[in-house]
Amino acid sequence: MAYTLTVHLNENLARRFEQFSKSFFFYYTESNIKQLCDLMALKIVVVFYFIFSAAVHSFECTEQQATKILKEYQWYTEDYPPYNYLDENGKLVGIYPEILSLIFQELKIDINLDDVLTVPWARLFHTLESYPNYAAFNMIKTPERSKKFQLISLPVITKVSIMVLSENKNTLLSKPIEKLTYAVVRQDIGDALLDKELKIENKVVTTSANSMLAMLLHNRVEAIAYSELVAKFKLNKLGLEDKKLASIYTLNDKYKTAFIFHKNTPACVTQLWAKTISTLDSRGEIAKVISKYQH
Repeated sequence: MAYTLTVHLNENLARRFEQFSKSFFFYYTESNIKQLCDLMALKIVVVFYFIFSAAVHSFECTEQQATKILKEYQWYTEDYPPYNYLDENGKLVGIYPEILSLIFQELKIDINLDDVLTVPWARLFHTLESYPNYAAFNMIKTPERSKKFQLISLPVITKVSIMVLSENKNTLLSKPIEKLTYAVVRQDIGDALLDKELKIENKVVTTSANSMLAMLLHNRVEAIAYSELVAKFKLNKLGLEDKKLASIYTLNDKYKTAFIFHKNTPACVTQLWAKTISTLDSRGEIAKVISKYQH
């Protein structure tokens, strides 16, 4: 019905504009001015029709339909401990996988964490920008990213800093911070904040946190920009507990981490997701999971 109405409106508008354009520029009369006013009024009606239609469609989805949509998602994640990572047995573990399971349990939806694909960050980012049938975890929520995705956050604050090897800290503190050489992960929050806050150009963009850390450990760069918690957890996971990182500059310590949905995800889906997180949080279940990993 909406399509039929749109076609009729467009055909009518085009026909009237063609008739009007043939005469208006040659006969500047009161009648022509009235035709112009009528034409503009019709255009306004069309604009409001589309706005109203979009609003109606965004509220047509119910919680029952939202649950059906959630069942069809392909989930992505990345190696970002302790939020999400593969353990020594190749099983997906961490804060987000556990909370994902709790959300699906609350919604009475079956989920197998083995079906969640662990992919490079750049691939996850591109896929969630492009395809509405994917969802993922996790992304640090910023105003810029909220324009590209729908982000449903958890009550977890992440500190993003510029870090160096502790053994090099005193030497590097004598250099201007913008003169240091950096390694970052492509499209990671550290990469974005170096651009936004400090306009850093001396950086090597890598495809993974392991590559970024390897460059730092081998002194190929002097600093990294990344989540403090994740960087330190990764060093321990790699068996490099003897290597210590030191923060020399805080880029941001107020951002939350979030589940990621395509920007055109129906409102009922994201509302149900946020509502379920709120329910779990009020029962203390989310805090219990977080405390297992943040120590």
